[in-house]
Amino acid sequence: LGGRASSRSRRLRALGLGSLGAGLASAPALRRRSAHAAGSSEGGDRSAKAKKTMGKGDADASVGDSMMAGAFAGMLSRVVVAPLDVIKIRMQVQVEPVGGGGTLGAGKYRGIAQCARTILKEEGARGLWAGTVPALFLWVPYTAVQFAALGEFKRVARENGGDPEKPPLAFLGGAVAGATATVVTYPFDVMRTVLAAQGSPRVYDSLPAAAAGILKNRGPAGLYAGVGVTLLEIAPASAIQFGVYALLRDVVCSHSASSSRTDQSSRRESISPLLNAACGFGAGSVARVIIHPLDVVKKRFQVAGLARSLRYGERVATAEFSSFASAFATIFRKEGVRGFYKGLTPGLIKSAPASAITFAAYEVASRAIAKRRSADEES
Repeated sequence: LGGRASSRSRRLRALGLGSLGAGLASAPALRRRSAHAAGSSEGGDRSAKAKKTMGKGDADASVGDSMMAGAFAGMLSRVVVAPLDVIKIRMQVQVEPVGGGGTLGAGKYRGIAQCARTILKEEGARGLWAGTVPALFLWVPYTAVQFAALGEFKRVARENGGDPEKPPLAFLGGAVAGATATVVTYPFDVMRTVLAAQGSPRVYDSLPAAAAGILKNRGPAGLYAGVGVTLLEIAPASAIQFGVYALLRDVVCSHSASSSRTDQSSRRESISPLLNAACGFGAGSVARVIIHPLDVVKKRFQVAGLARSLRYGERVATAEFSSFASAFATIFRKEGVRGFYKGLTPGLIKSAPASAITFAAYEVASRAIAKRRSADEES
């Protein structure tokens, strides 16, 4: 019995050592399998996260991604609507009445079609895109900074338990984004307005010449002429635009049968580009009507002192636009209430599609960038 017990004990010990050896030998394989499983799980998480990011758009996008998408959207929008912007600016800086047919005292530009024909006749097609280069220098970084600032605002709001897609945070986010982008890019706005308003013969032939001329005649402050009015304009304009856009998207989502937060968020971010464009169109229209008078005052500040040809009518005197109060009083005294709405029609025709193109292009670009990054991570 003792011999059999001793033999059994040796066999058990041998089995134990063998099991231990097998366990040690298989440990790397187990670790590899575990790592592979973790990798698969992580890959699945990445895939799910990518899908979520694609769905959420700028909610989880990095600042860089938001800036790239915003830059693309701003560039495309600006090139498409440039002719309408030039027509709007020419009407806004015209002291004489807009309209009135051929009546005595009517200004050079009397309507959209007549203005476009006149510019084409006197300046060629190039005249309808006057100021496009500084406009791109303005709107590409402006839109990039605007959407980047908005993305950061949304991220901070969500981290603090808020919903930046709904009022009042949607309006506040738009105001913060617009004010930030304005301060960064404002000198290009001044140069764009001067180049678009100067007509023919040109006062300045290029962007550098315009910058040098403004600095010489008005000093560094000239590159920020009207910035106070612009901030007064852009904060409510951006707040209204982004806020109305968010409201319209919520209206579209409200037709969904599901009302849960997750499903609602998913549906909100999966809206088609056409519906995004429609929401942007409505948002741009509302914003333009409300802030247009301030835009007229801003344009007068920007071209004050510009020695353009007298065939374009009375020049805007610098002395009359030394402050917001004097500017407002001058326009009201000479042109009445209608003076504050010069260029509203081309402004609406321009701003609505510009907003539609911008929002739709931003959503498409954001999803394309998210998809590309997801593919890079998985590879």
